[in-house]
Amino acid sequence: MITLLTAVFGVLLSALMLYLMRRDHLQISHGLGWTLAILICSLMGFAPSLFDAVAMGIGVSYAPILGIALAIAALVIKALLTDIEISKLKTREQRLIQKVALLESEIREVTGRPPIDD
Repeated sequence: MITLLTAVFGVLLSALMLYLMRRDHLQISHGLGWTLAILICSLMGFAPSLFDAVAMGIGVSYAPILGIALAIAALVIKALLTDIEISKLKTREQRLIQKVALLESEIREVTGRPPIDD
């Protein structure tokens, strides 16, 4: 029963990812990572024996733990990538704020007008 549930979950997630990417709610670069996660989830549902063989091949005696470990690793990597993206955006925002302030200062010097209050 759990394999059927996992397979259905993978298919539904695949449909959701396609919908989000087509509607531009999710960038393609982010969608590729999610697509990989969905493929692994679907693989666990449609071919559990293959997943069991991989687990045994790398020395994991209880195959579902491999899935949990992969899920935790994927979440940690996703959190790290999100933090990197946020840091880049904050740096860009700060630089834009500084550029706007410099431009406003130059405009005030040229026009001789007092600063504009926002």
